Amino acid sequence: MRADTPSFRHGDRGVAGADAGKKRGKSSVKNDRKSGGRRILIVQGDWEAGMSLLAQDLQDAGHEVGKVVFCAPDLLFYRLRGIETHTFRQPIEEFYEWLRELVRTRNYDTFFLYNHYRPYNQVAWKLAAEMNLGCQVFELGLIRPNCVMVFSRDRMPIREVPAIWKDVLAGTHQPQQPVMPPELSQVSTAVKMFQFCANYLFSRITSPLFPHFVDQRQMNLWHHLKHGMIYLWRFIERSRDSEYDGLFAGELSGRYYAVPLQVHSDTQITQCSDFQSIEQFIRLVTRSFRKHAPADTKLVFKVHPMDRGYKDYTDLIAGLDDKLGGGRIFYVDRVHLPTLLEHSRGVVNINSSVGISGLVHHAPVITLGTAVYNLPELTYQGDLDDFWTKAQGPAQVRVKQFVNLLLETNQGRGTLSQRCFNVPGRCRIQWPPPFRREFFETTD
Repeated sequence: MRADTPSFRHGDRGVAGADAGKKRGKSSVKNDRKSGGRRILIVQGDWEAGMSLLAQDLQDAGHEVGKVVFCAPDLLFYRLRGIETHTFRQPIEEFYEWLRELVRTRNYDTFFLYNHYRPYNQVAWKLAAEMNLGCQVFELGLIRPNCVMVFSRDRMPIREVPAIWKDVLAGTHQPQQPVMPPELSQVSTAVKMFQFCANYLFSRITSPLFPHFVDQRQMNLWHHLKHGMIYLWRFIERSRDSEYDGLFAGELSGRYYAVPLQVHSDTQITQCSDFQSIEQFIRLVTRSFRKHAPADTKLVFKVHPMDRGYKDYTDLIAGLDDKLGGGRIFYVDRVHLPTLLEHSRGVVNINSSVGISGLVHHAPVITLGTAVYNLPELTYQGDLDDFWTKAQGPAQVRVKQFVNLLLETNQGRGTLSQRCFNVPGRCRIQWPPPFRREFFETTD
């Protein structure tokens, strides 16, 4: 599971050859997108099995759907729901040829991937380009907490959104606000975490059946049990952090900069930024703050909940604070995020979706990595050293236009982990127009 998936730089690293197929102009499989039913292969999907419900919706719409099985949860959720499965137990080095042969023999014309940076999905991403296959990628939504992202290999947000945004600024395009569907339930992080943990535990218990399975993160059961206990301890011990909420909304309102930290192993850090570690990011921000921020301001680093049991920057930040004379840098965890953003003087981040939340609260925001929302009249376009004194918050109309643009292009209302909206289909997701038109409104 990915903790945070806010921005994109597709095809830059780990997916060499993604454009090679286009340049060669050759195709091993015909991909006629206007012919009606598709033959869709879900490669590496989500841990919460929501894509198995999507598979059933796709079947109802006239498509044929298959799934590659890499571990026992895949087998359980897809086969029990009548989805054709293809089991892969070999080392990942053999997956490329295996997948190519599967496409050839079963005539799949479209891949569905959950996070194309995951190991098997990187292979599928490359193969889709080489064979001119359709390729749809799913991610956690940029508009939290009730959205899911979906985009195609041909319509990547990091290229599509800035191009349309130019038209928005020029006044030639006005994104329309979609109707909010009726709500069935509140999005629950606890539900998602329970599903993920249950499926992960089941995959580890049954791991002898799939000895070569790999994921983008450490799969060792004892490793995660140890850090799970650390998570619980810190969750309880840091409950006192809520006392900061009154301070941020009161005495320190407008006198501090918020710095939301990201999961240290997130592909948005490893693939979509130039930072080698979160520690490097913390040091860079603090150094600039010390030299250029107003002397009466504070710096507030906010822990990412998914990293609570794995990383702790207390000693690092305490040492950096000592160099500033003490009392200027805070390291907080269980605070009310909207309050933190609402009363901040600015938000500094790499490419977290919290940056969009900062924009919604009309705080000045700067991104230090590749982010789909790093656009003129939204985020600060200058250097970090100047941000502390020169940045201004975005206009409300621009934030609204940007959110509507995301919903128009790549954000679906709903989540794969929980059915939250009263819309047709088992997923209960109001898909973005491009995806809906391609897979649920096609005609022969």
